[in-house]
Amino acid sequence: MRTQSSVMMFLFVVIFFVSFGTILFELTLTRIFSIILWYDYAFMAISVAFFGLGVGAITVYISRSKKKIAVKDEEFINFNTSRILQSAVSFAISLPVFLSIIVFVIPPNINFIYLFYLASSIPFYFAGMTLAFIYIGMPKEISKLYFVDLAGAAIATLVLDPFMQKLGAESTLLSLSVIISAISAAAYLTLRKSWNRGKKPQNEQLKLGTKTNLYVIAVLAITTMITLANISSVNTILSVQPGENKGLHKILADPSFKLLATVWNSFSRIDVSQNASIDLKKDRDLAGIQIDADAWTTVQRWNGSVSDLQWIKWQTDFLPYEIAGNRTINNTLIVGSGGGGDVLMALAGGSKKVTAVEINPSIVSEVKKFGKLAGNLYERKDVDLYIDDGRRFISSTHSKYDVIFIRLVDSWAAQLAGGYALSENYLYTVEAFQQYLRHLDQNNGLLSMVRWNIELPRLMPLLIPGKRTDDIARQIVVIEDCGQRCSEDKALSRVLVLVKNSPFSNSELNLIKNKVAQNSAKFIAMAGQNVESPYRSLLYTDISDENFGQESLLTTDDVLVSQNWQRPNSGLKLPTDDSPFYFAKEPVPKQMITLLGTILILSAVLTAILIYYSRINKIQKNGHIRFHILFVILIGLGFIFLEITFIQKFLLLLGTPILALTVILFSILLSTGIGSYLSGRLFAKDPFKAIAVSIPILVGIVVIYYIFLQEIIYSNIILKLPLGILLSLALLSPVGIVMGFQFPSIIRMAYTRTQAGLKEESDREKNTVITLLWGVNVIASVVGTVLTVISSMTVGFNGNLLIAAGLYLGALCSVVSIRQRQKLHIIKENI
Repeated sequence: MRTQSSVMMFLFVVIFFVSFGTILFELTLTRIFSIILWYDYAFMAISVAFFGLGVGAITVYISRSKKKIAVKDEEFINFNTSRILQSAVSFAISLPVFLSIIVFVIPPNINFIYLFYLASSIPFYFAGMTLAFIYIGMPKEISKLYFVDLAGAAIATLVLDPFMQKLGAESTLLSLSVIISAISAAAYLTLRKSWNRGKKPQNEQLKLGTKTNLYVIAVLAITTMITLANISSVNTILSVQPGENKGLHKILADPSFKLLATVWNSFSRIDVSQNASIDLKKDRDLAGIQIDADAWTTVQRWNGSVSDLQWIKWQTDFLPYEIAGNRTINNTLIVGSGGGGDVLMALAGGSKKVTAVEINPSIVSEVKKFGKLAGNLYERKDVDLYIDDGRRFISSTHSKYDVIFIRLVDSWAAQLAGGYALSENYLYTVEAFQQYLRHLDQNNGLLSMVRWNIELPRLMPLLIPGKRTDDIARQIVVIEDCGQRCSEDKALSRVLVLVKNSPFSNSELNLIKNKVAQNSAKFIAMAGQNVESPYRSLLYTDISDENFGQESLLTTDDVLVSQNWQRPNSGLKLPTDDSPFYFAKEPVPKQMITLLGTILILSAVLTAILIYYSRINKIQKNGHIRFHILFVILIGLGFIFLEITFIQKFLLLLGTPILALTVILFSILLSTGIGSYLSGRLFAKDPFKAIAVSIPILVGIVVIYYIFLQEIIYSNIILKLPLGILLSLALLSPVGIVMGFQFPSIIRMAYTRTQAGLKEESDREKNTVITLLWGVNVIASVVGTVLTVISSMTVGFNGNLLIAAGLYLGALCSVVSIRQRQKLHIIKENI
C-alpha cells in the first residue's frame, strides 16, 4: 500500500508540473510568435503544442510496440519511472535549447516560419512523452491522473501574467526549466527513498543508471546557471528579437535611437524607445512606445497648460473639437488612449472632462514614468483613466458623451496581421457602432474615428444603421488625410470618419471644407453634398445616376464591395459580435487554407504511423477499437471548438485579454479536471454509463448557450469585474465538468474490455491501446485549432457551438456502437 501510494505521488507531482510547464510554455509562445512573426500566427502555438504532444505520444507508442516491458512492480517502476524522469528532464532542458535556436540560429523572418514551428514543437514532444509514460503507468487511475494534469494546466494560467511581468518571456521559460527539472528529480529521489526502505535484495532496489544520474545533474546545473545569468545580466543573454519586417527591428538597428525599457505581460510586449540626441526642452516627442514590436503610440512633451497645445490644432483629426465651436464639450471619451496624444487633443479642444480607456496597463505605467515632462497626464483631475477594453467599458456605462474618439486602435498591427487570429476585439462590429451612437449626447454628439483608407470597404457599411434614410448621408463626413499623396491610387493614408447624431449644419460644413483645403486632404463623403460613387448606395435609398452600375464596385486589394451593402461581393459578411473579423480581407484567408493543408498532411502521416504499428500489435483484430479511435477524434475536435469559442465570446464580458484568458482557461481546465475525477468516483464500474449520461447533458447545455449565452453576456456586461468573473466561472464550470467525463471513461473502457466477455488481453496490449487513443486525441486537437478559426469566420461563434454539439453526439453514437458490438460478441460466445 505504501509503495503504491509513493508511486502515485511521484506520478501526480511530475504530471502536475509537466502540464503546468506545457501550458505556460504554450501561452508564452503566443507572445514570442507575436514579436517575431505576426498576430495571426500566434494562435498556431496551440496547434504546435498539440502536434508536439501527439508526436511524443506516438514515440512512446512505437517504443512500447517494439519492446515487451514486464509489468511486475519492481521491473515496471525501474523502467517506467526512470523513463518518466528522463523525459521530464528532457522537457526542461529543451526550453533553453528552444530559446537558443530562435535567438541565435533562425533568422527572425516570416520566411522561416516552419523552422520556428519545428523548433517550438521540441519541448512539447518531450512533454508528450512524459505524459504518455505516466498514463500507461497507471491506466486504472486515469481519472485522478487526468484531474491532476488539468489542475496543473489551470494553475499555469493564474501565474502567467505575474511571471511575464516580473521576468519577461525569456526568463519565464528559463525559470520554468529549473522548476521542472528540480521538482522532477526531487520527486524521484523521494520515491526511491520510500521504495528502497526495508528492501534487502539488491535486484529489488529502485535505482538509476550512471548515465541517467549524470544527465539529470547536468540538466539541473545548466538550466540553473543559464537562468541566473539571464536574469542578472543587464542585457539578457537570450533575448527574443523582433521580426525583420517589424518597426522595432528598424529602430533597434538605427544608432540614433536608444531603447529605454522592455516590458512583458501576458498579451503584449512593450518597448519604449527614444531619440538618442533628444532635447527634452525643445523636442515635442519624448518617446515612442511599440506594442508587440510594431504598433506605435507616442509620449508627448507637455507643460500641463492648454496654451502649450496649440500645435495640435492644425491636425485634421482635431476637427471634432473645431466643429463644436462655442459649444461646451462636457465629456469626451477616448478609446485606446495609449501614449496620451488623443487625451491632449481633447484637452486642447476645451473638453472639461476626458474619460480615457486603455486596455494595456503596461503602456499607462510607462507613460507615467515621464511625470512632469508629459504633464502628469494620467494623474490630472480632469482625466479619468480606466484600464479596460473599450467595448466592454462603453457597454457597461450609462454616461453620454459629446465626443467619442477612437484613433487607430489595434489597426496597424492587426491590418498587417491579416486580422484572422482569434485575438480580434469587439470594437469594429455592427453592435459596437450601435453602442457608440447610443452613447452620444443627444445634442450634437459626434463619433470620430481614424482608420486607414484600405479599410473603407469594411468600415463604411458599419456606419449605417439597420434602417437607412436620406438623413443618414447628411450625418456622415469621411475625409482622406492623404496630403501630397492624394493623386496616388495605392497610397496608404489615414481616414477621418465623423458621424453626428444630427445633420451637419452649413457653418460646420464650411469649417470642414476649409480644414480639408488647408491640409490638402480630400472628401470621401461630405454630408450629402459629395459622396464617392462606390459608397453612394450605402448612404442613399434612391440612386438616380444612370452610370452608377459598374462604378458602384470598389476594389481595394482583395476586397470588393457592391451596391448590396449588407454582404460584399467577395463573400465577406459584416463583422458582428458573433464573427468579429473586421480586418479579414477574404472569407477564408489563403494562408489559413495552406496551414490547414499542411496540418492535414502531417496528421495523415502520424495516422499512418499509428495504423502501421497497430497492425504490428494486431490491435485491428478487435474491430471495435476503430470506434474507440473515432470517439477520441470527435471529442478532441469538440473540446477545441468549445474552448476557443468560449475564450472569444467571454472577452466581451471580462474585457482585458489578460483577465479573459486567465478566467476562461482556468475555469475550463480545472472544471474538466474535476469532471475527470468525478467520472472515476461516480462510474468506476461502468465507464460507458459515464459517457452515456454526460454527453446528453453537455449537448443540452451547449444548445442552451447557443440560444441564450449572447444575451446573458449583453445583460451582464455592466457587472463589476469580480461579479463578471464569478458569472464566467458559473457559466463555464458545468460545461467543463461534463466535458471531463469522456476521455478518462473511454480509456477505462479500452482498458477493461474483458468485463464484456471479450478475450482477455495482455497488459502490454492494453497499455499500447491507451497510448494510441491519447495520441489520436491530440492529433485531432491539432486539426481542430485551425478548423475552429475557419469556422468562426464562416459560420460564427454560435455556429461553432452547434458544430461542437454535433461532434459530441457523433462521439455518443460511436460509444453506443462499441457497447452493441460487445453485446453481440457475448451472444455469439454463448451460442
